Amino acid sequence: MIEKKTIKRRNFLASAGLLPVFGLGDFAVKRQDFANEKLLITALNVHEVKVNARGNWFFIELKTNKGITGLGEASQGFTAAMPGGKAQLLSDLSAFFELVKNESPFAVEQFRQRGLQKAAKSGKVAITAFSAIEQALWDLNGKALGIPVYDLLGGKLREKLKVYANINRATNERDASGRRLITSFQANAESALKSGFKAVKLAPFDDMKPLKSADQKQIESDIDYAVNCVEAVRKTIGPDTDLLIDVHSHLNKALAIATAKRLEASKLYWFEEAIDPEKNPGDTKEITDAITQGSAGGESIFGRQGFETLINTRALDIIMPDVKHCGGIQELRFIAAHAETAGNISVAPHNPSGPVSTAASVQVCATIPNFSILEYAFGEVPWRAEVIKPAEKFVDGYIHVPDTPGLGHELNFELIKKYAV
Repeated sequence: MIEKKTIKRRNFLASAGLLPVFGLGDFAVKRQDFANEKLLITALNVHEVKVNARGNWFFIELKTNKGITGLGEASQGFTAAMPGGKAQLLSDLSAFFELVKNESPFAVEQFRQRGLQKAAKSGKVAITAFSAIEQALWDLNGKALGIPVYDLLGGKLREKLKVYANINRATNERDASGRRLITSFQANAESALKSGFKAVKLAPFDDMKPLKSADQKQIESDIDYAVNCVEAVRKTIGPDTDLLIDVHSHLNKALAIATAKRLEASKLYWFEEAIDPEKNPGDTKEITDAITQGSAGGESIFGRQGFETLINTRALDIIMPDVKHCGGIQELRFIAAHAETAGNISVAPHNPSGPVSTAASVQVCATIPNFSILEYAFGEVPWRAEVIKPAEKFVDGYIHVPDTPGLGHELNFELIKKYAV
């Protein structure tokens, strides 16, 4: 007769060699400690860091009764011009925190079921708050188990990720007419190359007058300026550097197709959001089918349902869910899986954000087969990399996927305090 033995979970973990000491900086803790008391979330801290006129970074910490802290980022849920945006974000963070307070950080799906639709109904600020807490839950999961988040998502498929330098937020010098200087775009592009990046993005259409209020002469002048800007940057960076252009929905279908044809000689990596893809999926597909460049978009879209039509109709070649605005790490993975099964549509997460958002995006991107390229906000502040520990690091245009627990980082509180709002 075979003797039956009852093996308690903690004894199994010990026998399997899963109870070593682990830690990340101040978060070092013995996993055995969890055997006597359940790990629970106890508090929420929010840190606002001054960046520039375009907006600040909002980092969150979920505290636990075992001294482990999970990080998330809730930046760019509102514009600097939005009245009451900060107060709304703080209120939404507080409300979503109540859904995880005194709960286990491992109950990620419970939190998603409790808060996902509530966030969707409340708008972008609430979605950003929800997504930040979801990121922090995954960070806690990884740190509690002593493994990177990517191991919780099925394991990494790549050791490093290609990154493009978005120079748009760092380019602010303007001429007498109010347009940003083309030479400033060129200088920032050159600086990105010197820093090792092999891909550059800019948004030269941002200075366009709204189509509804501009006459034909003004529209032609604005488009000429943008095209000249693209051509000048291409000349600066040479033929071997990838060049990405974001239109920020300043055109219509006819102008988008005509402008993309003018830009064919510049050999773009992609032509992004000439129109709003969420509001105009049909016209977006017509643009995609008519142009030779890859089409990209979807930076503000929430959830699988939001991407459904765009993916099913292949209205875009590349989709750009943002881990802060699409519903968090798990939802980004679901969106990517849908895109893969619908015809291997590529995924290039939107991420002109702070380093915590980048860390969360890296964990997801390491696991998805149809990953293309990741965004990085280049040149906003010189001290960005040191806001987290270990410091953010890019080598030859790539960011390496860390093997440290959770998202792989903790906050540098000396810098957080120095630049706090």
